Amino acid sequence: MTESSTQKTIVDELITTIKGLTEGLKSYPIRDLVKHAEKFGPYLKQQRLETNQVRKFLDAINQIKAQLAQQDEDEILLWELKNIQNQADEEKKEIKKKENISEQNLLVELKKIQNQAALKKSELLFTKIEADVVLLKPKLAYAAARQRSARPLNDVMSAAIDKVYSKEDFERLVQLLESIIAYHKAEGGK
Repeated sequence: MTESSTQKTIVDELITTIKGLTEGLKSYPIRDLVKHAEKFGPYLKQQRLETNQVRKFLDAINQIKAQLAQQDEDEILLWELKNIQNQADEEKKEIKKKENISEQNLLVELKKIQNQAALKKSELLFTKIEADVVLLKPKLAYAAARQRSARPLNDVMSAAIDKVYSKEDFERLVQLLESIIAYHKAEGGK
């Protein structure tokens, strides 16, 4: 097996791993993510990928990160999040009023309500950025069409973007990209 075909397997390994994630990108184990990025970053350097070739993609990722940070200040969003929490609190009060419920079952029910509220909050936050996340794919495709060296990154990140269904998935996407870029830079990439 040639060095090039051996290195190419990291692209296939990443894509296979990402496509196999049934619960979104957030289920990508962080240790595996870093291990893959440690191989993929140098591979991109060998392909002569320069970060300026994917600058629009990187800028778009940073804009979405900033948008998520600004959501903390969005009054309408805060009002909606507060409503979700109030509804969960009301459900908890109703559960606590039940007389024939064991303490263990009470704790299970309360935890279930809290988890549902957290999921609703995450979904609400994600709907604010979902279109921007999906539109990252054309930015990558454009970079890959202009520079052959960007194609492996396009293939991997497109598979990853397809697995982004929540705010947590997006955060894992950012971790993946930042890890890849870090190892690319460590290898001498610019």
